[in-house]
Amino acid sequence: MLCTEIINELRREISSFPDDFYDTFNFTVTGNNLTHPITVGILCKILWRLKTVSAVGVDMRFNAGRGKKFQPDLTGFDSCGGEPIIFLDYESPNSSDSRIPNKDVVSYKNWVETQKNRAPYIIITTLPDGNAPDWQLRYTTEGYLNDHCRGKKSEIIKNPYLFWYSYYRKSLKDIDICNIFFVNISGKAVGLIKMQ
Repeated sequence: MLCTEIINELRREISSFPDDFYDTFNFTVTGNNLTHPITVGILCKILWRLKTVSAVGVDMRFNAGRGKKFQPDLTGFDSCGGEPIIFLDYESPNSSDSRIPNKDVVSYKNWVETQKNRAPYIIITTLPDGNAPDWQLRYTTEGYLNDHCRGKKSEIIKNPYLFWYSYYRKSLKDIDICNIFFVNISGKAVGLIKMQ
């Protein structure tokens, strides 16, 4: 399965990274915003190495009209100009928050309904599975995406992974997420997440 290959390769690729690369915001701040671009670069390299992938698209913009848009970080194709066989989105510490159900899952679901192709979609989050006292909670101003989390920072820093995956499961409980896979990076651990 492509998902397992990607997880194993990602685990190997990040093994030499600094210990705090994924479990803090140290590499996700202005002037040192490295987590997203470096990880997407690694994922691109991994996709190119897969035997079933012949071409890789970066920041593809799929648009079926009528608001059915889907823009994954990476798309693996079976040939240049061919069919997508896998989609990947990487969510850094800055974006592993309440945006994921709507921005990622609903966008994919709406777009894929218009397609014959049902290529799998992997969403990779970055959430420490344990106490993370310096973990940040951004975009909590009224009207912003995380405003419903105001006052919950102490709960989030106890275990960002448990907090956000509980939120994702509740948000997606009425949505068929068949063909959508969640993977999380916690430190140097990379694992497939059971959503139900």
